[in-house]
Amino acid sequence: MTARIVLAVRESQYIEPLLHYLHHSSYGEMLRITAFSRLDTFMEFMKGNELPDAVAGDASFIEAWLVEGRSSVPWAVLSEAGEMPDSRNSPAGGRVIAKYQALPSLLESILQLCDLKRARTAAVPKEQTLLLGVVSASGGSGKTTVALNIAKQLGALGLSVFYLNLESVDSSGMYLRMPGGNVPGLERLLYELKAGGESNGGRGKPAWADYAFRHEVLRCDAFRPVENFKEMLQMSQRDTLDILDGLAGAGSYDVVIADTGSIEEERAQAVLRRCGSLLWILKNEQVSLYKTERWLAYYGSPHSGMTPEMRARSRFVLNCCTETGNELPAAAGIRLEGILPYIPSWGTQHYGELCLSSPQFIAAVQQLCRTVVEPALPGVFTGSSA
Repeated sequence: MTARIVLAVRESQYIEPLLHYLHHSSYGEMLRITAFSRLDTFMEFMKGNELPDAVAGDASFIEAWLVEGRSSVPWAVLSEAGEMPDSRNSPAGGRVIAKYQALPSLLESILQLCDLKRARTAAVPKEQTLLLGVVSASGGSGKTTVALNIAKQLGALGLSVFYLNLESVDSSGMYLRMPGGNVPGLERLLYELKAGGESNGGRGKPAWADYAFRHEVLRCDAFRPVENFKEMLQMSQRDTLDILDGLAGAGSYDVVIADTGSIEEERAQAVLRRCGSLLWILKNEQVSLYKTERWLAYYGSPHSGMTPEMRARSRFVLNCCTETGNELPAAAGIRLEGILPYIPSWGTQHYGELCLSSPQFIAAVQQLCRTVVEPALPGVFTGSSA
């Protein structure tokens, strides 16, 4: 679903570079911006019958529009540095967004004004939460990069998403700035689960929302990374299954994305057993294919303890592909659902900031989501579950 935004600013030269970036970035599929630099034309448009999903503009434009009594539409004042509106004199109910900032951050802030939810989100029973496990048979395949990009794209569609990092060392901090606050986090949740809810006021099962924080960049929820390394090393398969079951049954999320570490760890084993969809990430290297084949052969054997239908839940994607190196040697039973490109700029010093904003990679992830997520949650991309 594309959000319809009205932008109203005094300077016409502010509008052109913003629209140019919008049309040549992944935000072009998420936002449709109608821009005005004259108050009279802005007011005339806003008196029409087709209201936008949100309005962002200079204070003079916003105040003149609100006088007309059409404030049911979410809105924000674009504030220049040093000119923050006085909250005592400004109309209530809106937000303040820095007018001059990096364009991706500006568009993210504008997009967050829109509380757009797919019709299917309200219509489909919450027990149908999709548990999507992101796994790999070899290290360095880019699981976290893929998982975070999927979370961001599904969040942009209006889905309620939870990103669950199950690595021993949570590497998502290399890509994201963790918010402040005193949310208890995964360490306290693990204690609550093992204590049987006794420290939770005798309520039994923990209140999951009390342990999650909001990743505004991703538009999804997550747990704060565990600081005590030993806690993650001691996290058992049973602990992981409890968390997956709890998130699936919380009634709050359409999709839970479980980002795993090494495949032989108990946490990854729990993901393989419990998640309804498994996305295997392969690198375009012979060793990655070889290890994947060997693990699949093992899980297909009776002594592995894995259920036979695990293979049916598995999908495969080839990561880090160059234009001339996308050929995957024939492998027994491995059919690719997608190919993700190699992005040379990610080799720079600040690659973490770039991994969530590459238009080429985002386009490939969007196509992958259509292939993997749509069958499990019909209507996400078509807007209809029929």
